[in-house]
Amino acid sequence: MSAAPRTWLLDFTPCPAGFPGPWRWLPPGVGAAMDWLRAAGLERGARAGLAGLNTPATAALLLAAPLAGVTLVLLNRRLAPDDLAAQAAQARVTAVLAAPGHPLAAHPAAHLLPESFPAGPPRLPPTPLADSEAALVLFTSGTTGAPRAARLDLAALRAAGAAAVAHLGLGPHERWLACLPLDHIGGASMVTRAALSGCALLLVERFAADAIAPALTMHGITGLSVVPTMLRRLVDAQSGRRWPTPLRTILTGGGPLDAELIARCTALGVAPSQTYGLTEAASQVCTLLPEEAAAHPGSAGRALPGMALRIRDDAGAAAPAGTVGEILVRGPGLFSGYEQADGTLSAPPADGWFATGDLGEVDATGFLTVHCRRTDLILSGGENLYPAELEGVLATHPGVADVAVVPHPDAEWGQVPIALLVARHAPLPDAELATWIAARLPGFKRPRRWSWVAGLPRTATGKLQRHLLGGPEVRKSGSPEGEGERRSAV
Repeated sequence: MSAAPRTWLLDFTPCPAGFPGPWRWLPPGVGAAMDWLRAAGLERGARAGLAGLNTPATAALLLAAPLAGVTLVLLNRRLAPDDLAAQAAQARVTAVLAAPGHPLAAHPAAHLLPESFPAGPPRLPPTPLADSEAALVLFTSGTTGAPRAARLDLAALRAAGAAAVAHLGLGPHERWLACLPLDHIGGASMVTRAALSGCALLLVERFAADAIAPALTMHGITGLSVVPTMLRRLVDAQSGRRWPTPLRTILTGGGPLDAELIARCTALGVAPSQTYGLTEAASQVCTLLPEEAAAHPGSAGRALPGMALRIRDDAGAAAPAGTVGEILVRGPGLFSGYEQADGTLSAPPADGWFATGDLGEVDATGFLTVHCRRTDLILSGGENLYPAELEGVLATHPGVADVAVVPHPDAEWGQVPIALLVARHAPLPDAELATWIAARLPGFKRPRRWSWVAGLPRTATGKLQRHLLGGPEVRKSGSPEGEGERRSAV
C-alpha cells in the first residue's frame, strides 16, 4: 500500500497597498519564488516550462511568474520525456523549472524546484506582465487528437478567475481542496481564483480517495474540484456517510455525470455542481451553482458573468432553445489563439465566437446541457446517440469499473454503438449483461457488441481519450438488436 498523499494548507493574505500586478491575495513563498526566477536567469519577457508537481512551490510559481514578467508553459507530468521535450521546444522555452521526480528533471535546461519557497517579500520589485502578454501556454488535453498550444494572455486569465469568483461567491471564508493536477487548467485556475478571492487552498500531492475523505472533515473544506472518476471514488470512500457539514460545493468537470452518480452524491447531502469549461476559456464557461444543482441534474449551469453561449445548427444559424447543436462561446476569458512552432498565433474568429466542437443545448432559462464532442456523436439509423448517456447507464452495473461507448460501422444502420468495458472483478457472462442492458435501454440505444479490456486511456484529469479507442477488435455479444424499438430514420 502506498503512503498517503501529503497535503499543505495554503493561507492567502491581502497584497500590500499599491502592490502591482493582477493578484489581490498571495500565499507565502511568492516573493521568494520571484527572486528564484531571477536567480535562474529569467528576466522579464522570458518563457519557462513549468514541470511541476502538486507542491507549494508549483502553486507559488503560478502566481510569481506573471509578477516577474515570465510566461509559463505548463508541461504535463504524465507524458513521456521525449514528448515533453518536444512540447518545450515547440513553445520556445529557454528554461525548464522541474520538480524532482518529474520526467523533465533531467532536461539539459532544467532548474530543480524546491518543495516550497520561504515566506517573505521579494528582494527586487515586481515587473508584471501587461494584460496583452501571454501568462500561460497550455497544451490541450489531446482527447480528440494531437495537443495544441493554447495561449492565455494575462487579461484572459484574470477575467476568467474573476468571473468564477463572482459566480461561486468565493472569499476568505472558503477552504477549497485542490487535488487536480496543477499542470492542467483545472488545477492552475484554482490557484488564480484563490489569488483573486483570498480563499485558502488545501493542496493535495495526488488524488487518493481514502485519504481525501477524512481530510474534508479535518480541514473544514467548503468546496472541492474533481472529475467524474474522482467523484465516484470519493462517494465510494464515504461508504454511505454524509458529507461533512462545511462542504457546500462539489464542482465536477471534464465530462458529464451519470444520473446514478448524481443521485448517490446528492444522497450524502451535497448535490454535485457540474461545470463546462475548456483550456481555451481558462477553465469554466458555465457552472451549476450548489443551490441550482438539485433542480437541474445533468445540466452544466448557466454562463459565468461576462461569458456568452450560443448553439449553432448544422446550417450555421443560431439554434432555438432546446435544440442540439455546436456550442460556441465568447467572452474576455477566451484564449488569444493556438501557437505555431514559429511563434505565430492562429487567427481568432472575426466575430469573437469560439467554436468548441462540443454538442449541447441551452434551455429557455439559459441552462446548458452538454452531450458530447461532435466527432463522438453516433449516427445510427437516423438517431443521434450520445456516448455519455449510454456510458452513464453501463457504469451503474456493479461489475463495471469503467466504460467507453464508441461508434462502429454498420451496413444497415450506418453506425451502431459498441462498448469497451473494464471489469471490477471478472467479466460478466454475455447473457447476463444483455438481460441487464435490455431492462435499462431501448433497443436502438443498446450496444450491439462489447469487449472486456484491461483499461481505458484517460488523461491526467480523467478525460477519456476517445481517439485512442479505434483499434481493438470487438467480439459479438448476446445483446439483442431490438429493431422493433428503433424509431424511423426519416
